Amino acid sequence: MIRTEICAMLGAKYPIVQAPMGPYDTKELAIAVTNAGGFGMVSHPEPSAEQIQKVVSGGDVTEAFRSVNEKLKSTLVEVKSKADGHFGVNLRVAPEQPEVPELLDMIIEMRNSDPELREKLVLLVTSAGDPSQPHLQKIKQNKMKWFHVVPTVYHAKKAEKNGVDGLVATGYEAGGHVTFFPVHTMVLVPAVVEAVDVPVVAGGGFCDGRGLIAALALGAKAIYMGTRFIATLESDFSMPSKEAITSSAERFGKENATLVTQGFFGPLRHLRNAFSEKLDQMVKAEAPQLEILKYELEGSMKAFGPEGDVVNGALWSGQVAIRLKDIPKVSDLIERIMSEAEETLKSMCLLSA
Repeated sequence: MIRTEICAMLGAKYPIVQAPMGPYDTKELAIAVTNAGGFGMVSHPEPSAEQIQKVVSGGDVTEAFRSVNEKLKSTLVEVKSKADGHFGVNLRVAPEQPEVPELLDMIIEMRNSDPELREKLVLLVTSAGDPSQPHLQKIKQNKMKWFHVVPTVYHAKKAEKNGVDGLVATGYEAGGHVTFFPVHTMVLVPAVVEAVDVPVVAGGGFCDGRGLIAALALGAKAIYMGTRFIATLESDFSMPSKEAITSSAERFGKENATLVTQGFFGPLRHLRNAFSEKLDQMVKAEAPQLEILKYELEGSMKAFGPEGDVVNGALWSGQVAIRLKDIPKVSDLIERIMSEAEETLKSMCLLSA
């Protein structure tokens, strides 16, 4: 069986980490991944679209912050009760997320008062912001492992300097938030591995056992998968959105199935549809930022949520979508990846003495 230091550090059977995908819920997915031997992650939630609209219009943020706090609290309680192993939680620490210090304090208080949660919730992954923010030191002070998501060697060194226990190096082919500078996984991961002394998890473009072996060969200790896990039976996303991802290779034979648009919150990789193409046009036409924000908010939950509108809604997806052909159970997917990884190792040519 393939095991790495990440397995020992996080208490996972396999070196497969489920990427958090906030603002979308990954509660059921995190439970399924952990119970299948991987490492599940709870995503950083957001207020409802109605509450965000009120805040944008100058309303009080108190209600919106309270709803995020309560949503995350109830999610952690449920995942704790249903997950048989260890799991983690993500916080986006950008300036646009002023609720983070309060959320972090809530997570720490919950762990300190609940022995079962303290045993199971072992990792906090920060992303999309500066790891040198003083309040983030509370993560290690309260005996949680701390990983930070990085898109460049510069950011990796900065995160290591601030005391993280590990890094997630995510290449430009990943879905959702991507860097302003297109450094891809094949280049980024070995560069980060060479630059730091903490273990590195590789994200961006992974979906199978061959990818896992490639990541290990590049020096990573695990893979970080988002898009592949969206298209599973247990994931919290709508079935039409899963089918849109797994049919993308057929529908986009002559053009890229995904596109990156600037958006209000920075560059985002979307699956190509009417929503993302219009957003791209708005950005290129230099539409007012509030108009772009309003459009993104209106489409944010349409595709992935219960409505399942995969034409007029945001479909965050990595380039790996064109390699996905099925919607398996999480346990079957993870076992398939590990079996393929072992077979790949066996079939590789070895140098003779």
